[in-house]
Amino acid sequence: MNIQQFRYILAVVDLKNFEAASERCFVTQSTLSTMISRLEDEIGVRIFNRKTKPVSITLEGQQIINRLRIVIHEVESLKNVIQELKGDMVGELRIGVIPTVAPYLLPLFLTKFAGRFPKINIVIKEMTTSLIQASLKERTLDIGLLAVPLEDDELVEQELYSEPFLVYDCRDEKSEYKISINNLDYSKLWLLQEGHCLRTQIFQICELSNLNGKNNVNFEFESGSMGSLLNFTKASKGITIIPYLVSLDLSLEDKRNIIEFTQPTPVRSIGLLTHKFFVKKKIAKVLQEIIQESVRDLIPKVNISKVISPV
Repeated sequence: MNIQQFRYILAVVDLKNFEAASERCFVTQSTLSTMISRLEDEIGVRIFNRKTKPVSITLEGQQIINRLRIVIHEVESLKNVIQELKGDMVGELRIGVIPTVAPYLLPLFLTKFAGRFPKINIVIKEMTTSLIQASLKERTLDIGLLAVPLEDDELVEQELYSEPFLVYDCRDEKSEYKISINNLDYSKLWLLQEGHCLRTQIFQICELSNLNGKNNVNFEFESGSMGSLLNFTKASKGITIIPYLVSLDLSLEDKRNIIEFTQPTPVRSIGLLTHKFFVKKKIAKVLQEIIQESVRDLIPKVNISKVISPV
């Protein structure tokens, strides 16, 4: 058996088709099929059920595939270690960013970071917290930028910055310069849909209050994007809670709807996460430094704060 056979098998797993897998691997379908069959004969286990359409994986095959992914990841990690030892910064860097961070943070640092590593292909994906965690553990993602702490033993967290939460208040009757958590009008509070850690954090802010409220309208709206949430909050004359960096993208008119919290101010921490066996440490360190530099003069310091957990 050899590494190339492993790659052929994983290509079939990903594409569920021998012809498509052969095209990805730049070999004929006959060659790919023969090489996989030889490995199956060698180990005495059938990995694929070729009688189904699309091709399916046997129970025994799934266990083998899980191990093959680990082997391939370790081979790639070894290549990355060698590259760093030689000072060669090449290859691909896959970064997952939560949707409430990506549109507001990426423009601040991405061009500068990419300029530092011109030979690296940087792939950015917007992903939820749970998907970033899973992808880091599966080693299909190199770095995650998301709210912390997660306290996951398999992942390493490096805090990047903390930003205060703000109230985006579009009600007609607002008058306060700063607002206490206990004085929020929870009956008009709009949220992102489930799966977003910001939704969880806002629920935790609400739990800090001894007030409860129900929306008095006969419809529900849960947005998947921050832009839609802000637009709907404004149209319905409601309120929502946003991170500080989001407020920097608002128009001058919309910024008039921003109200700060009184102390202790709820804040969220954004961190850089990697797998505990991640090897591109030099690149991660540079990324951390560039991000911290890019936000240093943008986010105000909060004297008395309470970090709101994303989970």
